[in-house]
Amino acid sequence: MERLLRRGFFRGRSRPGAIAAALALAGVAACSSATTQSAGGFRDRNQANVERLNPGMSRDQVVSIMGTQDLPRPLGTEGSGAVRTERDTMGVTQVQLPLSAKAPALYNPMRTGTYEVGVDVWEVLFYYVRMVEDDGVVSDEELEPLVLKNGYLAGVGWTFWTETAGQEGIDLDLRPPVSY
Repeated sequence: MERLLRRGFFRGRSRPGAIAAALALAGVAACSSATTQSAGGFRDRNQANVERLNPGMSRDQVVSIMGTQDLPRPLGTEGSGAVRTERDTMGVTQVQLPLSAKAPALYNPMRTGTYEVGVDVWEVLFYYVRMVEDDGVVSDEELEPLVLKNGYLAGVGWTFWTETAGQEGIDLDLRPPVSY
């Protein structure tokens, strides 16, 4: 902004016009900065919300705390709007990925899985909470599983989920990530 002032960018404009131009430029700079940090803010917000959860909370309480906001174009990606649909790594739900964007769209939750074992229903909500590698892909290691049993939060984390799945005889088609 100072460079524009020194170069006379606002010279010859009325005072209200110069102020409006300066505010518009400041807004563009702020939006640009916010856009590039939005994926990090999305992760940080999810991580902070996970820490607010307690076992025994209902599914509605968990979803209320975690939120359902989406970030369709993080990191300022410009996509054509075209998407491809793929199965997630568990083969449970379908995920839509932008064709021309490096970064995937971010959703809350990123994916879900439901397993019926006898009379119990296990539901796992996977939230994006960390970046392991800046490769434009959200991997299992970057997700935090929130495990619900019959509609109530039973536990959080990969260790809890893989141990519970093993005890309940739930076959997971994925290897748990490195412990976090």
